[in-house]
Amino acid sequence: MHKLNLINNHTNFYFIGIGGINMSALAEILHKDGYTVSGSDKNDSDTCKHLRSLGITVHTGHNAQNLPHDAQVVVYNAAVATTNPERAEATTRGLVMLERAELLGLIMRNYKNAICVAGTHGKTTTTSMLAEIFIGANADPTVMSGGVLPSMGGAMRIGGEKYFIAEACEYHDSFLKFFPHIGIILNIEMDHGDYFDGEAGLRRSFRAFAEKIPQNGALIINEEVRNLHEITDDLKCQVITFGAHDLGYTLAVPGLHNVSNANAAVAVARHCGLGEDKITKALQGFTGAKRRFEKKGTYNGAQIIDDYAHHPTEVEATLNAAKSLAGTKRLWVAFQPHTHNRTSEFLNEFAKALEIADEIIVLDIYRPAGREEEQANIHAKDLVAKIYNSNCRYADSFEKAVEYAKKGLTPGDILITMGAGDVCLLSEMFCP
Repeated sequence: MHKLNLINNHTNFYFIGIGGINMSALAEILHKDGYTVSGSDKNDSDTCKHLRSLGITVHTGHNAQNLPHDAQVVVYNAAVATTNPERAEATTRGLVMLERAELLGLIMRNYKNAICVAGTHGKTTTTSMLAEIFIGANADPTVMSGGVLPSMGGAMRIGGEKYFIAEACEYHDSFLKFFPHIGIILNIEMDHGDYFDGEAGLRRSFRAFAEKIPQNGALIINEEVRNLHEITDDLKCQVITFGAHDLGYTLAVPGLHNVSNANAAVAVARHCGLGEDKITKALQGFTGAKRRFEKKGTYNGAQIIDDYAHHPTEVEATLNAAKSLAGTKRLWVAFQPHTHNRTSEFLNEFAKALEIADEIIVLDIYRPAGREEEQANIHAKDLVAKIYNSNCRYADSFEKAVEYAKKGLTPGDILITMGAGDVCLLSEMFCP
């Protein structure tokens, strides 16, 4: 018998793009609850192999014949076009179609307290902090994160039915499909200009997210959000603010932005009645999620760090955090811009943020599959031209970037490979 109440009496789900970090988590939750789950992904991966080890059928490549004859619900994400053969076949059969965020929203309705972490940046780190706190307090949370947390052994954890902790992304208004009992807004800064009609449109979306919180719920929001009252006035739920004030103890992850993230997590934990000793212990031991200021190793006495930052504010915060570390000699960054539209929209802001580093390498712009149409006519060299630092250079390949860096890295230096694309592979070329 299924504990989760989803769609009528449908029990057979097929996932297009099942190997994605969130899609695989949703598939695993349904599988564990007794639903029949199968799916496909463009390429094979360790995630696909893991799902197969659980007994889930996973096809490599997309083909209309992959859909089981008894499939009832097809789940897809934004990267799956209507022309995808499996999606087209599902439409022809008249199967129920669910976008990933819709299914996530349906699942979280089954939990007493859905905690949704929203904001332009900091979602994964804050979600991970919450996971550590709630696990440490024996609250047995179910967690869906956008990054891998070593203590969970992945990006998800299937726990009890009281707490469901998940990231809530604003892109395509995905978080408006969710049903938060506790909502967090870490910050509101313009991003995703390919979707939102300027900052006003973005703020309307965050206001709508806040309005989804019920009267007996709570909104945890950064007091530094501009024109805060526009987001919080006349909400039916309780409003709790936080900031980047001194926590009273030392975090293992650097940067003022992480103090702010931690304060958001503390506010949620206190609202849920968790003990102060458990909160403190968990945060003091928190070392970060993968790709969030992740220490990869050393090369020639220099630290190699990998980070997901791909918005100017994130870049600035991460580089300042690295600069603040004791013993830092020179700060290097190998930056991979993420999407042509974002690079064009924030060209000057990216240039200013990257100038914090002493040595700058700019890689080609990463274009995620299915994410954007190429509207902006821009090249990585355009970003290089905006940077007022003679130690800035363009690298047309990872190999060229490694060649540049290996010639100059010395003991005491820090090199950060930075971006939301596949730049993490570059760090592994230094620390295989």
